[in-house]
Amino acid sequence: MTRAIPCGRRGPRAAAFGLLILAAGTAAAQAPADQRRTLTAQQIAALGIRVEPAGADRAAPRLRYPAQVVIPVMQQRLVAAPLPALVETLQAAVGDPVRAGQTLAVLRSTSADEWQRDAAQADSQAELARRSLARDEELFAQGLIAQSRLDAARAQARQAQAQQSQRHRALEQAGVAGGSGRIVLRAPIAGVVLEQSAVVGQRLEQAAPLYRIAALNPLWVEMQVPAADAPALALGRGVRVEPGPGRAAAGVKPVEGHLIAIGRSVDAVTQTVLARAEVRAPGDTLRAGQTVVAAVEMPAGAGTVLLPAAAVAEDGGTTVVFVQEAPGTFRRVPVEVARTAQGMAQVSGVAAGAQIVVAGTASVKAVFAAPAASAASAASAATR
Repeated sequence: MTRAIPCGRRGPRAAAFGLLILAAGTAAAQAPADQRRTLTAQQIAALGIRVEPAGADRAAPRLRYPAQVVIPVMQQRLVAAPLPALVETLQAAVGDPVRAGQTLAVLRSTSADEWQRDAAQADSQAELARRSLARDEELFAQGLIAQSRLDAARAQARQAQAQQSQRHRALEQAGVAGGSGRIVLRAPIAGVVLEQSAVVGQRLEQAAPLYRIAALNPLWVEMQVPAADAPALALGRGVRVEPGPGRAAAGVKPVEGHLIAIGRSVDAVTQTVLARAEVRAPGDTLRAGQTVVAAVEMPAGAGTVLLPAAAVAEDGGTTVVFVQEAPGTFRRVPVEVARTAQGMAQVSGVAAGAQIVVAGTASVKAVFAAPAASAASAASAATR
């Protein structure tokens, strides 16, 4: 013996929806796509139906990707030993901020002594060539020497001067100071010391690294974007780097930036495309090598509008939304979904500003699934 289940305690919205489902189940055929349904204000309230204009002012959806913070390559500098040398002093450590031109290290090198001797010899040769040229110009003016001899003296003077400039430029670039073989290495840019590769007393070969320095603002955020999403990206699109849960709770705000590069090749293994954003992060909000989540803004394209994802329904193999044409009058409209993200859907097929059902979509779908008379009777019975 089967007992009836009492339903007196169920709310009017649940009762209405149950009656609509029952009517839909007994319908002979689905209503045509352009058929309208009309409900009273009481029925709309009982079914929990709410409408909003398509494309109403709301934040654009964002697609989220795992990303890594990277220092731009043009903001990094390597400080290396210009000559074989001994590390005499180090005046900066990892994490220290440095100014452009600040002393980082002092080296001592016998090769620096040789370079200084060569520079002194170049000075003497240049002075001798200058005096010789002055004497030959005077003799030529008196008609005592030929033009060819004067030309040779001029060429020799130019060569000696060029050699002198080259030797002194090499000393300056190497940081050789004084006459004791000392080499002073200075910071080429303002930034932060990221790496220290030498210790006091260490003997270094030529070009051996001592420090790596970088300017930390702006930074890059590199994302691996699925190849299917890459066509929707565009240079200049807004990117937001979101803080982790703990940092968000501590009041750390998201960091804003924009896309500056989109890869032209797909990784054969991961089937992803590299996308790079530039961000300006205050203080230590972001650190090089940090793993973060980057949210890329995906504004509606031409001919599309943004809707809450709850407004879109699958009905008989067709993706549809329900448009309120007049108070209480609804129309079933097929649409195409371009993408969904963050609870929003980007769709085409409805005009911006159209009044779209965004809550109670399942109830409206049930109304359209039943014949007009059955649906109206069910909705009316639910509100009594």
